[in-house]
Amino acid sequence: MIFICWLAYAAAYVGRLNYSASIVAIVAEMGVAKSQAGLVSSFFFFAYGAGQLVNGILSRKYNSRVMVFFSLFTSSLLNLAMPLCGDISVMKYIWLANGAVQSILWSTLIKTISEHISDKKISRAIVVMSTPVAAGTLGAYGLSALFVKFFSWKITFFAASAVLFAASFAWFVLYGRDAPKKIIQPVEKSGSRSRVTLPLVLCLVTVCLAGVANGFVKDGINTWVPSVLYEGFNISQSFSILLTLLLPIVSLCGATIVAAVHKKIRSVSLMNMAFYVIGVAVCSGILFTLKIKNLALLMILFTLTACLMSMINNVITSIFPLDMRRKLGSGFLAGLVNSFCYVGSTVTSYSLGSVAQTRGWNMVFVIMLCVCAAAAVASLIGIIFERKNVDILS
Repeated sequence: MIFICWLAYAAAYVGRLNYSASIVAIVAEMGVAKSQAGLVSSFFFFAYGAGQLVNGILSRKYNSRVMVFFSLFTSSLLNLAMPLCGDISVMKYIWLANGAVQSILWSTLIKTISEHISDKKISRAIVVMSTPVAAGTLGAYGLSALFVKFFSWKITFFAASAVLFAASFAWFVLYGRDAPKKIIQPVEKSGSRSRVTLPLVLCLVTVCLAGVANGFVKDGINTWVPSVLYEGFNISQSFSILLTLLLPIVSLCGATIVAAVHKKIRSVSLMNMAFYVIGVAVCSGILFTLKIKNLALLMILFTLTACLMSMINNVITSIFPLDMRRKLGSGFLAGLVNSFCYVGSTVTSYSLGSVAQTRGWNMVFVIMLCVCAAAAVASLIGIIFERKNVDILS
């Protein structure tokens, strides 16, 4: 069960980040502005974020086998349509639809894991489900670097379509016709839902705000690092994409780190605050490195930023919902917090593309620094509310 959930989500990431991975080549070939190209990603993130909220609420009623298959299979068809479309204004609507169908996945997968994986093995599930993002990102950027170098960015979408198609049928077959036995009942049926208190609600608000910042910085880095390298260091499109592969490779280490940290620190807000404070320092280092034009140091800082944001994303979208699975419902929580992460993602692609075009890349990372600082403050406030509602940490 853990394996097929991992496989489904990793494949989904190949079929959603392939556009961001290829954006530098798309801008060059199609002759569009960075803001126009970024708007395509923003359309995806908008549909995905809104869909997360809806699907988080409805996921408890979903047939997991059917809905995950539908999401992956439809995303495969939409990826197939992208390279066949030569108009950026049409591509954004195809990617909007891709965001809508992929929004079914996360809350459904987390609900499935929470119902079928025992308490003894849930920590293993948390670690494993923190890695498909990095693995899928690695796949998307690896395929893009290969095909941009030797063929065309369009082949990347055909390859992603094939990956999604294969994953959809693998899920359908391996899940099986009969639903696996449930280890625990959803809280909506078991009657074990905790009383919703004001400190609990306010704590959830601060986690959601940290999620907005996470989506903004995480997808800002994923989308625009190849362009920063291509424009600032006069390297080829394919090599700039290839260097960006360092980001997901290092991010894979973040899963192990955050699992170890969570054993020592139960507080989600405390972990978020610590990671965001480090993020402020790293963004400051990026600003300095852009001035001295040191590519090696810049890549180290980019990969560290990506690792930090991957760890925060894991805390917010995996650890938090699964820790509270007997209290508020993991499917609902996973959809809710992930939708807020994608509020930040929706804003970042278009806005940072516009800022880069008018004010340069330095201003982009000044904004990221400020966002990390604001998230650290929100998480500090969250710690206070957690202590007023100790049930959150139990």
